[in-house]
Amino acid sequence: MRLYGVGVGPGDPELLTLKALRVLQEAVHIFVASSSKNDYSLALRVVEGYLPAGVPVERLSFPMTRERARLEEAWEKNARRVAEVLREKGSAVFLTLGDPALFSTFGHLARAVRERVPEVEIEMVPGITAAQAAAARLGVILAEGEGAFLIASALAAEGVLRKLLRETSSLALYKVYRRTPEILRLLEEEGRLSETRAVSLCGLPEEKVYQDPRDLSHSRPPYFTLLLVGGKSLTE
Repeated sequence: MRLYGVGVGPGDPELLTLKALRVLQEAVHIFVASSSKNDYSLALRVVEGYLPAGVPVERLSFPMTRERARLEEAWEKNARRVAEVLREKGSAVFLTLGDPALFSTFGHLARAVRERVPEVEIEMVPGITAAQAAAARLGVILAEGEGAFLIASALAAEGVLRKLLRETSSLALYKVYRRTPEILRLLEEEGRLSETRAVSLCGLPEEKVYQDPRDLSHSRPPYFTLLLVGGKSLTE
């Protein structure tokens, strides 16, 4: 009995790995996450051209909230459903944008499933991250030699973010959409705004590269927006 968490990459179908493609083509049941407000799945959109005919694709609803009680209720409900399918079919695939080990719903779901089906084997299939795709799109080297690169959530406390900006030469900030004005202010105060680049929906037809990250403050950016701070441009 096996549950796969398959990373489908940042959005460009050509960035799907060969292993992810194989697991998809061998799948007997596929789960995707969607918002409780609609049944749309960006991860499904990425792989829809590769899905084998006749394999059921089932949407699991997750609320877009930080309320712990509501999230736990959704994880429990969806874990029960995944456990049912595992007992019936022996395996299932859960699709996640990017990589299942990075800011993904899969970890919470997998732990909840294991509580119900202790014997289940859980396998993660890594995917190319949005940070990597954005760096390639912008022509930025994230780390060289003895350098370091860090990935962080922009939802972290202000003190934490200041520390990271002061001590890390190169970093990617995810989840900036909720705190854009505050994050831009921090970057300016810490002297890092001039070396910051912004990308929304990297790899998708709707992709937008912001020449000036301050343009993000003109309207609320899309959920899948990230900032790359530092690094070295290939054109410099």
